[in-house]
Amino acid sequence: MPGKKPPDVDPPLELPKSLPATTSPSSKQRYELTPIYEGLTFERFAYGPFVPHWVPKQYIEGYFPRHGADTALVTRTTVEDISKLQNKGHQHLPRWQLTLRRFNPSIHQDEWWNEEFDAVVLANGHYSVPFVPKVEGLEEYMKRYPGRVIHSKQFRSPSNYEDKKVIVIGNSASGKDISTFLNGHVAYPLYQSRKSPSRWDGDEPPSGISWKPIITKYHQSGEIEFADGSILADVDNVIYCTGYHPSFPFWNTGNNGRPIYSYEEGRINGSYLHTFVRNFHTLAIIGIPRVLTFRSMEYQAIAVARVWAGRNSVPLPPDEEQAKWESDRWDLVKRENRKFHDITWDNGETHDYLQALYNIAGLPQLYGAGRYPPVLNDETRWAINHLKKYPEPKKNEEHGGFILVDRAQKDSLHFI
Repeated sequence: MPGKKPPDVDPPLELPKSLPATTSPSSKQRYELTPIYEGLTFERFAYGPFVPHWVPKQYIEGYFPRHGADTALVTRTTVEDISKLQNKGHQHLPRWQLTLRRFNPSIHQDEWWNEEFDAVVLANGHYSVPFVPKVEGLEEYMKRYPGRVIHSKQFRSPSNYEDKKVIVIGNSASGKDISTFLNGHVAYPLYQSRKSPSRWDGDEPPSGISWKPIITKYHQSGEIEFADGSILADVDNVIYCTGYHPSFPFWNTGNNGRPIYSYEEGRINGSYLHTFVRNFHTLAIIGIPRVLTFRSMEYQAIAVARVWAGRNSVPLPPDEEQAKWESDRWDLVKRENRKFHDITWDNGETHDYLQALYNIAGLPQLYGAGRYPPVLNDETRWAINHLKKYPEPKKNEEHGGFILVDRAQKDSLHFI
């Protein structure tokens, strides 16, 4: 649904009137499809830069049994509703009621039930609902030519596009990756639609790629019109690499008193350090900031665990100070014309952010309880500053199979 946001395309399911209950299986799209594609690499993972996606996958799969946490892990279950329980909880801290749903294949029914929890972490990430911009004629075009237009979340392998006439829209991380993978497989040339040059673009496109401006209209004849007036006909596939919106269809705004996320402003409502949620002291959100992905998430998780276990080094500030942090942050990103949860590297903001979480968490107990935050050592900082996956024009030299650059044209983490 071009131009639509998660509240429109990923609304909550209707809950049974009483629980526990069984219902016919839901066929509603829940956007559970992974965005992982062939050739995807992960930035700055512990085993080195740009590791293939199966390395962190194996790490995560092995993490639970290695730490004895697999017995507490529940899979193939969706959270359909999160509601704060009034006047229930220790020291006036709210507890939470979760409505859960699981498909039972033996009876071919969805089973629903409630459970109560002392605290909740939302860790469903920011690569949830694909965003496709609204373009004149696009919605009708997609209905007329089903399957011709996809989002990068659906992309898997260049082998599916052999000798096809293809347009890739976007030139940030997934746009650069996918256009690189497709080049040489698709019919010559591969067309890439760009709003503006990326850090990887020189004066001329790479061999095999033709740059185009943004698309302004989809004609029902099948033709696609660009901002410069040029038109392409007989296009086989259009791949939108235009990002995502986080989605929280399970958050019960009525019961909880406010929305958890503002899609107009692109931020968590009541956020402190992009992690804690003001006035909901038993709720945390991990994985929203666009920063050093795995490292940032670990810092967040350690800080939250320490606070809730009562072993934090310094207390969280009062709600009034948390509100001031949020207001100051909002003023800053508006002045600099950037997104609330994008944390930059080159100006020291990433360091300050991780340091703040580190200060809250502190070190583990003397006898070993707790986890050490990962160290941001000289080698890691050098790699972030200098090792890049793709060449950056006029700033490159080969270094051990990677690209060595003197400095970034844009912030070093802008593409994450």
